[in-house]
Amino acid sequence: MIAGPTYNYYYYNKAPEGEGLDEAQQKLEEKPPVEPAPETSVDRYFDQAVKAFEAGDYTTAKQKFYTAMLASPEDIVLPFAYVQALFADGDYQKASEVLREAMTRVSPEKEGVFYPRGLYSDESALEEQIKQLEQTAIQNSSNADSELLLGYQLLGMNRFDEAGGYLQHASLDQNNKQAATALLGVLEKLEKTNGNSSNSQPATLAEEP
Repeated sequence: MIAGPTYNYYYYNKAPEGEGLDEAQQKLEEKPPVEPAPETSVDRYFDQAVKAFEAGDYTTAKQKFYTAMLASPEDIVLPFAYVQALFADGDYQKASEVLREAMTRVSPEKEGVFYPRGLYSDESALEEQIKQLEQTAIQNSSNADSELLLGYQLLGMNRFDEAGGYLQHASLDQNNKQAATALLGVLEKLEKTNGNSSNSQPATLAEEP
């Protein structure tokens, strides 16, 4: 699923998998690809952010993603990358705020919901970050913001049962109700598609129209 401008970096140099890849190949065969657009300042900021993220410099990554967002406010994918950098840097409160805002700008039925799992060259780092957020959520079970963010992270890892529990709790909070409910809708469709089974394949949370 590619949303917003057709930047090739939305897959972080990793091709999409499964039916999405087959559909993309079919479209390429039906319609010759256009020449890539000249590199823009958004491209440069994004590239710098991705490189910083891969190096574990999450503070720089979130700054660069934020600058890219300011330069391209209509982009609906950049906010999700910014969320991930904030989350990786341990800024859970801000990550939750940006996630809520990002969810108001997308229609899961049309654009899908993006999860930038491909930012991680080593997923053990992502798993450790999720464990840290889980501890925060457990220690403060009344924090619906943490539950929303954790539900989103678990959903991206295809840990559907766990994601559903946190998102259900988050949906009871007025501030998080809209975002959590939308993610629960994505969860329901992913469960039907995947037979409610977890796997280790990368997920974009993207849904075809």
